[in-house]
Amino acid sequence: MSEIPVIAQDKPGKKLIMLGNEAIARGILEAGVIVAAAYPGTPSSEIMPALAKCVPYHPELRVEWSVNEKVAFEIAHAGSMSNVRSIAVMKHVGLNVASDAFMTACYHGVRGGLVVVSADDPSQFSSQNEQDNRYYGLHAIAPVFEPSTAQEAKDMLKYAFQFSEENNSVVVFRTTTRLNHGRADVEFGDILKLNRTPEFDWDRHRWTCVPSSTRPQRTEILLRMKKMTEEADDFPFNKLTISEEKINGKRYGFIATGIAYAHMIDALNFHGIKDKVSILKLGLVNPLPQKLIKKLMTSVDELLVAEELEPIFEEQCKAFAYDWELGDKVKIHGKDFLPQQGEFKPETLITQLAKFVGLDYTPPESATLDILVPPRLPQMCPACSHRNIYWIMKQFSKKHKMKFVNNSDIGCYSLGVYKPLEMVDTMLCMGGSIGMANGFAKIMPDDILVTAFMGDSTFFHSGVAPLINAVYNKNNMLIIISDNSFTSMTGGQDNPSNGITLTKEQGTKILIEDVVKGCGVPEENIWVHEAYDMEGLKEKFEQAVNAKGVRVFIPRHMCSLQEMRLVKKNKIKLPVIKVDHDVCIGCQTCVRQFGCPAISFDYEKRKASIDQEQCRGCKTCIYICPSKAFYIVEE
Repeated sequence: MSEIPVIAQDKPGKKLIMLGNEAIARGILEAGVIVAAAYPGTPSSEIMPALAKCVPYHPELRVEWSVNEKVAFEIAHAGSMSNVRSIAVMKHVGLNVASDAFMTACYHGVRGGLVVVSADDPSQFSSQNEQDNRYYGLHAIAPVFEPSTAQEAKDMLKYAFQFSEENNSVVVFRTTTRLNHGRADVEFGDILKLNRTPEFDWDRHRWTCVPSSTRPQRTEILLRMKKMTEEADDFPFNKLTISEEKINGKRYGFIATGIAYAHMIDALNFHGIKDKVSILKLGLVNPLPQKLIKKLMTSVDELLVAEELEPIFEEQCKAFAYDWELGDKVKIHGKDFLPQQGEFKPETLITQLAKFVGLDYTPPESATLDILVPPRLPQMCPACSHRNIYWIMKQFSKKHKMKFVNNSDIGCYSLGVYKPLEMVDTMLCMGGSIGMANGFAKIMPDDILVTAFMGDSTFFHSGVAPLINAVYNKNNMLIIISDNSFTSMTGGQDNPSNGITLTKEQGTKILIEDVVKGCGVPEENIWVHEAYDMEGLKEKFEQAVNAKGVRVFIPRHMCSLQEMRLVKKNKIKLPVIKVDHDVCIGCQTCVRQFGCPAISFDYEKRKASIDQEQCRGCKTCIYICPSKAFYIVEE
């Protein structure tokens, strides 16, 4: 066996610079977790691969990429029912997908500790919204933890399983992008070996969610939350520091959690006033520690609540102040000083904190470049197969003067909304492309083609049900499932389309066309074709357009990023493609309409050229060039 990866080593006290997500994975290992399931989603995607590295050295671990977050949570819930510690990992919108199971599981409680990692994405770095999943704790009557550093993420996650078991409660573990993707020193702890034998207790009254079971469970969950509220002040990751000093004649206080707390401490240190103010650092964010909050409120004249996204703490603190008749004794601030949109920037805290405490501070002017740098839109990679099918669709629409309502989905192909392709008309959520196409198909006139565009991973995630709906209701639409065999946008994770499991073992490869056929789409309405064969792709696409009913077109080629890794590993020689400048007419079809990043254009010479470092030899440029200026260099 090869050398044990550092993350898997049982060496308490060892220190290592770790990604926040790696620290979370280490916390899962140290907690004695047996079952871990997830669907990849940024910013949580690195947690499970890091944990998977530990499996050969900790064979009690059972890990998997699930087809979606609901399935991942249900797997973890079953593990908890079987008295082993279990975890489900997902990004914030993933909890929406899992929420049907999650909400009721919170009624059931736990046997083995059960934690849900919800990685929120303030500023929407790679998400369709920036929802604040602390609300799920309020909604589900579940405790919510939020760490501030990578070290705390590891330690707090380990503690979360103990807390879950002691309080018979599912724990929501909220992180944000800055913590997930930041790096910091992390000191290892012991790896717990609980030696529990997985076993089921056949407690039907507890585990079945019929009303006769869940009505009393509703009472129980409220009692559990009451107990957790009473004990919240003793939560080990909450910390209150009281200062009697004043600034400009007033005593100031702060409440913060997560990365907001880290930035707030930096801002206080920047202004040299950290020891002159009172601070409540929260680790348990639902329920809130009311005794600590009351002590803070009675110790200050003005209080600033620093929290990213929604004013949840602010509103709760104002309600507490009213109930405790402190409204005329302490003034509570929050979103009147700090933004409700996006993640906090350090300079925002430095500037707004100075305003709050009345310091004389002028922020420095932002540095400006002498050269104006043009904005760069996100774009698909060189040789991306999604670009090819979008090109075929667009050319067909132009040639036949046919309008599409093209409903896209969540994935790399979402970038087709931008120039130069501009082929995405709607995009909502995972699986939403086929779902919305069902609606458009019912009302659009016959001269408008209703299409749905999604990738392979998204199809397995949430495309099957709306496809069955389309077949059942005879909704006329064309569904394009662009199969690149990986969950590419979140980092190239494996999925059923390639059949490789999280632990890099060969699982069962599932062909999309087999699933589609099983959903009731007739074989004559299913087309599968190599996405780099542009002429054949065009022919098959036209056949699909001209057919009737529900039809499915599957362009297929491995993700070009993944393919290049194989090319380099196996030292495969790619075709070398160049531009014949004597033939190039400078029409810019390659850069202004197709948009491959490997192609550039010299505006003085009016000629295109290829960056050989980026080119992957897909040969598509040879097909799309109207003057046939691209050619393969013969050896």
